[in-house]
Amino acid sequence: MRTINLVLGVFVAFFVVACSSKPIYTDGTAAQEKQGNALTLGLERTDFENAADTMIQSMLKDPAFANIAPGQRKVIAIGRIVNDTPQRIDTDKLISKITIALRKSGKFVLTTAVAAGGAKDSMSHDVRDLRDNDEFNQNTIAKKGTLVAPDFSLAGKIRQDSIKLPNGKIQVEYFFHLTVTDLTSGLAYWEDEKTIDKAGDKKSVSW
Repeated sequence: MRTINLVLGVFVAFFVVACSSKPIYTDGTAAQEKQGNALTLGLERTDFENAADTMIQSMLKDPAFANIAPGQRKVIAIGRIVNDTPQRIDTDKLISKITIALRKSGKFVLTTAVAAGGAKDSMSHDVRDLRDNDEFNQNTIAKKGTLVAPDFSLAGKIRQDSIKLPNGKIQVEYFFHLTVTDLTSGLAYWEDEKTIDKAGDKKSVSW
């Protein structure tokens, strides 16, 4: 009986420790108020979705873009998105969700012919290399001067700070910062930042 109680006690203790070691979302303050459970201290799909949703609503409601009529859609290009974290991040997880929502809003259209680091789709340029190729009907080849230049660029950075808490756990702070620049004037028409805070044990680190 004593052995059974000992095993049961060890199991309960292990369960409590395991549960307490799970990472959580916090309010980022010294109070460390819990905002929900997290899968990992690293960035996960939910984090990208929440950051994207916040940025989309902020941008569409901004006075600079709120009054754009559907028939006057602005062309936006993807600028440089910097991953300033130790994690390997596919920044398209964030940007693609934003650009899809912007296009569906009827206020913006995305150009794939020009982007930071090169065209997102090189075919706009590749088909123009077919000019003077006798194998192709030249009347079907895109003419010079038909590509549309972007009005704005969307650029940003994902930054990470890690802080050791008095209780021995780690608080990881993620900052999603985006800026929309008017390419004619070079002025930033919109920018915003979304912060995500997580706390947990070192064992919860996924990078």
